[in-house]
Amino acid sequence: MENHPELVQIKTSPTPHRTKLTLQQVRERLSASTGKRYWRSLEELIDEPGFEELLENEFPAGVAELSRTDDGLSRRNFLKLAGASMALAGLSACTRQPAEAIVPYIRQPEDLIPGIPKFFATTMPFPTGGIPLLVKSNEFRPTKIEGNPQHPASNGATDVFAQASVLDLYDPDRSQHSSYRGEQRNWGDFSEAILTYKVKAAASGGAGLRFLSETVVSPTLASQIQAVLKKFPNAKWYQWDPVNRDSARAAAQTLFGQYAEPIYKFQEANIVVS
Repeated sequence: MENHPELVQIKTSPTPHRTKLTLQQVRERLSASTGKRYWRSLEELIDEPGFEELLENEFPAGVAELSRTDDGLSRRNFLKLAGASMALAGLSACTRQPAEAIVPYIRQPEDLIPGIPKFFATTMPFPTGGIPLLVKSNEFRPTKIEGNPQHPASNGATDVFAQASVLDLYDPDRSQHSSYRGEQRNWGDFSEAILTYKVKAAASGGAGLRFLSETVVSPTLASQIQAVLKKFPNAKWYQWDPVNRDSARAAAQTLFGQYAEPIYKFQEANIVVS
């Protein structure tokens, strides 16, 4: 467009000729229009011949022929095939994940505020005794463990076993059901088998009956174990831990004649060799 006070010159691609329109004619056409109307270019404003044909065609004349490949495939069809191939490749690469049901609260507890954790004190059973802990819980799910600073046994400290204990709650390899010789059984099958065996064990006093558990430090559970062994005097109850203190217990038995756990008073030591 050339800068001229009285003349507007428009160069258009559809036609080789030039159309001249005075500024006064432009003003008259604009003043005659009512309501909201938009023009995409001056060619549309002056109804340039060939402009409507240009809008109907996606590409200017001659481009379709130039964009064809040697085998006659047009550019548009090539893009269609390429897009479809990429979409199919993306779909084939996706793996459908198994459906996982999320069970919501049937009735949300009144004291539950999502996003605000709760803390509660508890005791972790351990072969050497109970370990006092403070547990951080998000939506009633334990997520972090720290020592209880108000307990003199730890003064807020923890060890690696206490820190890792929360992982046992989310261990995917943890048994989800009872089994018998590798076959999955439900709780009803377990109860029926126990009731049947109790009748047989009662006649022999529990001969051949064996129990295996971790080290028990709970007085309540120890009392229940003694009640079972009293009812079945020929039965045996074994306690075992993969990480144990058998050497320390054997040393205590040799020195003091009984099993004992040492309680070290580090505040009274001048030198500690570890």
